Amino acid sequence: QWYQRRVRVRLFLMTDCIMSAAPTKSAWMSEAYKMVDLLELKNITIMDVQDRKLCFKITQYPANMFMYRAESEQKRIEWVSLIKRAQQDLKESVGERPDIELKQSRDDMVEGTWEENQRRAKFRAEALLELPEQLDVCIAQRDFDNAVRKLRDAKQDIAKLEQSNHAPEIKARIDSRLRQLTDMLTEVNMGSGMYAHGKASKKPVKQLLLLEKVTQATSLFLRNKSTSLKMSIRRIKMEGTMTLYITKLSQTFFSTVAAVGTEFKAVFSNTETGCMPSYVAWVESELEWFADMFSRQVFPQGSVIGHGVAGECVAIALKHADQLSQNGLDISFLMHRLLQPGIAETLKRNHIQIMEASQLRAKEEHWKKCQFSRQTGDIKKLDDLLKTYNVDLSKYCVSTGDDNIYVTLCHSVISFVRSFHSYLQDAKKMYNIRVKKQLIDSITSCLQFQSFQLKLAPPDPEIRTVVTSSDMFMNKEFIPAVITFLELQVTGQPVPQIRKILDTNDML
Repeated sequence: QWYQRRVRVRLFLMTDCIMSAAPTKSAWMSEAYKMVDLLELKNITIMDVQDRKLCFKITQYPANMFMYRAESEQKRIEWVSLIKRAQQDLKESVGERPDIELKQSRDDMVEGTWEENQRRAKFRAEALLELPEQLDVCIAQRDFDNAVRKLRDAKQDIAKLEQSNHAPEIKARIDSRLRQLTDMLTEVNMGSGMYAHGKASKKPVKQLLLLEKVTQATSLFLRNKSTSLKMSIRRIKMEGTMTLYITKLSQTFFSTVAAVGTEFKAVFSNTETGCMPSYVAWVESELEWFADMFSRQVFPQGSVIGHGVAGECVAIALKHADQLSQNGLDISFLMHRLLQPGIAETLKRNHIQIMEASQLRAKEEHWKKCQFSRQTGDIKKLDDLLKTYNVDLSKYCVSTGDDNIYVTLCHSVISFVRSFHSYLQDAKKMYNIRVKKQLIDSITSCLQFQSFQLKLAPPDPEIRTVVTSSDMFMNKEFIPAVITFLELQVTGQPVPQIRKILDTNDML
């Protein structure tokens, strides 16, 4: 399961290489072989395989790995011994073991004679020569802890290499192993083996920090957290109302992002370079993914959800986004920017619905006062709705002494007030400066249309009282209350465009 192919081969060990060949048919020879691989002895490392009998493994720098199975345990031991002896002979014959020296300062001197210090320096220099091969073995066995420890122990000695002819070659060989080790550590993800859960997922990050690879460590840390975050989001079941699902979605997402920020500060607190920009960039990318998922649920294309649901969902998401302010990160402006297309489309659809409903009610209007029953509680709901805008409904109510109450407002005005109230409350929760112009234009057109419908009422003396009362309600009560509501609770700024409606109505 680890290797690409399995074939019967025969090994040929030479002074500077080892060749594997597979038997093949030949018309001229009774026994013929075709070369499969040719490995130079100076670039390979041989080791035993503990979990497989009769096997030994050859690793070729930088990434190739071969496993061979001998016919018997004696053959395996013999082959391993012969290959190692051939490698040693090759080093001695070509002089691959160069004579290098380490710079020694006064601080490097320890107690003892000058000869003892020189002997220690020579021992460390010889250890540097063997370091590339030792790193090859550690990387092949995925013993990253030991590889990191060897590199850290040899860090000072590498910096003290004398500028001899062989020093650049030694440094290049060690640096190439360091790059290979870094690449293998950065490829670790949450779904791979021992790093799948818990504290083990932090291990590669710590190893990269020990190697002073801060950029790769932050990338690995945030990539694993991103995978974990998406797995948590996908476990949320879409059941119940839309607001319940959005509550679970927002709570899971923003609490996880805030926890990642706290952990990020703790893990990278000792780094000399600032790492918080990486976290901020990660938050922005994850927020784009969240906004896309949020928009698909709350602002579906080609369909309309109930009035108030979209605004409530946006308010829930913005409320949970405030958790990041505890980490000193305010993302409210970014949330508004990402949700702005969906908010604008929702406001447009709701505006179209109100206009179409107003046109339909205008055609079916009978211009009679509305009758309410005390027992149903509809009049109480309407009164509570208008109290939101500090409008008193009692001056338009007429009681007959029984359970019925008559309101001297036409049916189209009362229905418009109810639907427009839902639109305003939804807009208040979704409002941001990016949709201000669209919102003001929509509100202006709705109020203008409803006021103009009253001017087109037939000149019948029997309905004159209802029409006059409805017109007074719209121009003297409701529209001024809406303007105050917008200026104080929504935009925070004057809305002269809507005030012009009152001037136009007074002229008419």
